Amino acid sequence: MASSSSSIKRKDGRSATDMRPVEIQIGSLPNADGSGAFSFGTEAAIASFAGPLEPPGARMEVFTEAVLTVTHRPLEGSAATPSKALAAGLHTIYHSLLDLRSHPRTRTTLTVQSLNSSQSASQPLYVSSRAVSINAATLSILNAGSIGIKGVPVAIGVATVSKNGKGKQRSYYDDVPEDKQMEEDSEEDKEVTLVLDPTRSEEQNAKARFCFGWAFGAGLSSDTPASDRMDQGDGGSRETEHDTEAECVYVESDGVFDAVTVSQSPSSVSSPTPAKSRFC
Repeated sequence: MASSSSSIKRKDGRSATDMRPVEIQIGSLPNADGSGAFSFGTEAAIASFAGPLEPPGARMEVFTEAVLTVTHRPLEGSAATPSKALAAGLHTIYHSLLDLRSHPRTRTTLTVQSLNSSQSASQPLYVSSRAVSINAATLSILNAGSIGIKGVPVAIGVATVSKNGKGKQRSYYDDVPEDKQMEEDSEEDKEVTLVLDPTRSEEQNAKARFCFGWAFGAGLSSDTPASDRMDQGDGGSRETEHDTEAECVYVESDGVFDAVTVSQSPSSVSSPTPAKSRFC
């Protein structure tokens, strides 16, 4: 059974709920409307955002809002299935949050570049790599400030590891049936705990990996664009922390886990502000 114990010590000295040092850079790419770099320890990504831009010469397929194009690039080689899957996830997050309807007949581009060595094209990206990509993308959009956004997405990775700290070394996402994995595990190895912001080594030994993304903002449950809500504000009053909502906007999972583990995973991530949560 999974537990969220913070008493264990990991190889790098962190407790189960400690993150690696966070580093943020804003506006480092001069040719982009906005850019941002984000890292958890050595896991890092940089993103650029541009728009709204004039449409290309070809006929526009969407007239009611700005077209959002998202690209993820590995550090080495060309974008394969894992990069395209992450790009699709990023598009889902930001298409629902950006105020694209206020800029019809235009286009926007979001490009995320991994700053870590790539994996095999057949393997899903590490969850920490996905998390830094989301956080870098958010920084680039906020730095541009050219399109309204009704919530600020942030992401973090979580992994379930053997509580005794040993576990079994497997290649990342070994194709081993669940019942076979359970047979191979000792009784000690079956006792697992959740760890926040796992390293690549921890992910390789993990039984399951999760990447969670939340958006924080006022009026997330409303379809009214952020710019319109500001105009409709009562005497220009400011929102308070009690008005802030937190909505789960991204979840990816890999490995062997049960419903209990999934339900405990979000609770291992501390919310930075009091919020009304709507988990997907």
